[in-house]
Amino acid sequence: MEQSGNILEIRGVSKSFGVVQALRDVSVSVKRGEIHTLLGENGAGKSTLIKVLSGEHAPDSGEIAVDGKRFSAFHPMVSRAAGIAIVHQELSIFENLAVYENVFPYPEGARRLIPKKELIRRVRQAAKRFDFEVDPTAKMGDLRLSMQQMVEILRALSANAKIILLDEPTSGLNTQETENLMRILKRLRDDGISIIYISHRISEVLEISNRITVLRDGMYVNTFENDANLTENTLISSMVGRDFEKNVYSKKQCAVPGGAPVALEARNFSKGKTLLDASLSVRLGEIMGVFGLEGSGTYEFSRMLFGLHGKDTGRLFVNGREIRSITPMALIREGVVFLSNNRKDAGLLFNMSVAENMAAPALDKLAVHGLMSTKAVENYTLDFVRQFSITLNSIYDRPSSLSGGNQQKVMLSICLGTKPQILIVNDPTRGIDVGAKVEILRLLNDIALSGISVLCFSSDLPELITLSDRIAVMNTGRIAGVIECDDISENSVMRLAAIGAAGKGA
Repeated sequence: MEQSGNILEIRGVSKSFGVVQALRDVSVSVKRGEIHTLLGENGAGKSTLIKVLSGEHAPDSGEIAVDGKRFSAFHPMVSRAAGIAIVHQELSIFENLAVYENVFPYPEGARRLIPKKELIRRVRQAAKRFDFEVDPTAKMGDLRLSMQQMVEILRALSANAKIILLDEPTSGLNTQETENLMRILKRLRDDGISIIYISHRISEVLEISNRITVLRDGMYVNTFENDANLTENTLISSMVGRDFEKNVYSKKQCAVPGGAPVALEARNFSKGKTLLDASLSVRLGEIMGVFGLEGSGTYEFSRMLFGLHGKDTGRLFVNGREIRSITPMALIREGVVFLSNNRKDAGLLFNMSVAENMAAPALDKLAVHGLMSTKAVENYTLDFVRQFSITLNSIYDRPSSLSGGNQQKVMLSICLGTKPQILIVNDPTRGIDVGAKVEILRLLNDIALSGISVLCFSSDLPELITLSDRIAVMNTGRIAGVIECDDISENSVMRLAAIGAAGKGA
């Protein structure tokens, strides 16, 4: 579709939070019917700018105009009325309500009640437009993350949004789910809807974007046309303010011998049609990766191993001893911990300080004569802050004040505070920038070198290739194969993930 001028103008926007200057005189324009990516490290100002556009924050100075009309006030209702809708990284859904109730959460007019059948019909019609199959009466909490995200996009379209803001939309999606989302976004763009996109995945940004604006330290750096001359290195260098190696990822040189003792072994895990006789083992000091496409069972398997999902069959062994009752508490006692991919709902206590979060698993060690020692808590927390290079103003800050990468480091600190022997992680670099991602990958490698076994479930294949000594590949609920270090490549993994063992979809 031919673009007809700018639909959105951001002029001279600044925003500070106390002494922190989040945005400094930022000006950006977005064309009608384009996908415009905001790129930058965590703390660059992307999320703050998105929150200004959605009416969650009022800027200290500057103005916003949609279709030439300036915002008279900054409030979510004003943004919605102007045709702006936002899909946050941490989705804003009503888990206990049906899909149709999530798509149409706002009344359409005074005393106007729309029959349930009509709302269900509208959801089916909107979903059909994108070849998206969903039961409008299903509970949102029962849907996969990718489907929940699509329902949020349907909600935006039902409100006649002209501009959709997407914050890290693929951070929890696997390869197939990401490809489906890319297809849908391109169709929206071709229909004349403008999309402001935030992602840390550079290859994805180059695939989807018409233009890319880089922010750094709250300031506008440059806007790039996405043409054949634009490279990953150009974007990364612009983001970090220095030259950066072309390839963030490099294939791991494995050092764990095949005869190393087995730390964790799962035998014959099954659950209905979701998981079918899945078995794997993790050796001492090894990083074992697990990869699979949509519906392969990776998410469910990771949670079953920690007792967060029920199973029909399956036996779990830690250091050769069978765990009869697979529950989180039983596994923590055996030295097994689980790092969730959801910092908001299953990782951090956002109403407590960083120090309180970190100290929670070690309270018994930090008490003196039965009383909590403030000095001991401070020293304990600061040790992790220094070890993991966590950037924060004070250990008494709330986790919400930290960037995504630093929140992830705090979560790792909490896990390590239990002195684990085995760490199960799920999408460890979800929603963090390229610099923080490199740090997290290094930390996980250091954890394995210290003798801790790591079982890493990830939808990011280059990340797994960088981390893993071996990769177990899942296909339609089964382990299709285990690839040893020297044989690991994107082709070998994707062949098993997409086709299965011996080409039969094992």
